Amino acid sequence: MSKVLTTNYVDTPISGVTELNLKRGLVNFGADFKVKKDSPEEVILTNLTCPVIYPEKIRFSVSDVNNVYTGSSIEPSLFAPTKRGISVLCQVVETWKVTDTVDPSYEVALPVSAHLVLKVPNNEMVTPAAVQTLIGRLISGLFETGKTDSTRLSALLRGSLKPSDV
Repeated sequence: MSKVLTTNYVDTPISGVTELNLKRGLVNFGADFKVKKDSPEEVILTNLTCPVIYPEKIRFSVSDVNNVYTGSSIEPSLFAPTKRGISVLCQVVETWKVTDTVDPSYEVALPVSAHLVLKVPNNEMVTPAAVQTLIGRLISGLFETGKTDSTRLSALLRGSLKPSDV
C-alpha cells in the first residue's frame, strides 16, 4: 500500500492568474542578528542594525502538542495512531519611527508585530513542502483573490473581514 496526502480542497482557476508571487524580506540572520536568548524551546534574535530605542526582534519557539485533534471536529474513528504533534512559532516584533521633514523635533515610535503559529501532527506525511503550501494558503487569506496588492490588507486594517468577492 502506498500512502498519499490529500489536502481535500480544489481551487477554482482564477481567470488570467496562473501564479502569485509575493516578495519576502531579505533577512540576513548571520550578518544582522545576534542571539538574545537561546533555550531548547525558544530562541530570540535581535537585529544589530536597529537603534537600541527602535529594536527588531525575531522569536522562534517550539512546543509539543499532546493531542492535535483537540478542538477539531474530526471523527475519532479517523484519528491517526498517534495524536501527538508540534507547535512552531515565528514572531517578528519591530518599532517603526515617524518623523516630520519640516519639524525635526517630531518623532513618534510605533510598536508593530506579526506572528505565525504552525500546529501539525507528528506524521511522516506532513512534509516541509506540505507545510509550505499551508503557509501559502494562510498568506493568501490576507489578499484578494488572484491579487498581491494591498486592497484586502487595507480593508482588514479597517475591520472589514469578508473578502470582496464572497
